[in-house]
Amino acid sequence: MSLVRNSLPAIVAFVIVLGFGLFGAALVTRVGYLAVPSAVGMPYALPGLRAVPLGETTWLLTLADTLLALGLVGAVAFARGGFWRTWGAFLAAAVVVTLLRAALLAQVAQAGLGAYLGFLAGALVMGLIWGIALGWLTGLAALPRRQVTRERSPAGINSMG
Repeated sequence: MSLVRNSLPAIVAFVIVLGFGLFGAALVTRVGYLAVPSAVGMPYALPGLRAVPLGETTWLLTLADTLLALGLVGAVAFARGGFWRTWGAFLAAAVVVTLLRAALLAQVAQAGLGAYLGFLAGALVMGLIWGIALGWLTGLAALPRRQVTRERSPAGINSMG
């Protein structure tokens, strides 16, 4: 039971990136303004887990998205703490993975320096938006873990193991 409770934030992060992989295209179809970053070549959301490329996406980009999504899950899994630490880990990882994804997209598009910097600026904004918007879910998943550790170790008494 404690393995599941301690891994709950990572499980929530995994479900988030799996959802972007499975339902990302449907999300862009339903919410049209999410297609604006994609129209200029930037990532519109967090990387998702996919088994095969979507549309005309290359295998390189699909593999990169999968590795970056797993990196995001790993960053949340290693954030052992409460609500704020887990939310911060998700936010930082979301920014890093969108920056790396934008750098790869800029290389594939053979963008010049100005466009490359535009890709990175857009990815920074999108990473912050998605990290703030979805990070609280992983933070909430970390709350039961934090409360249980407080209940087991009363103040002033050291545990012997």
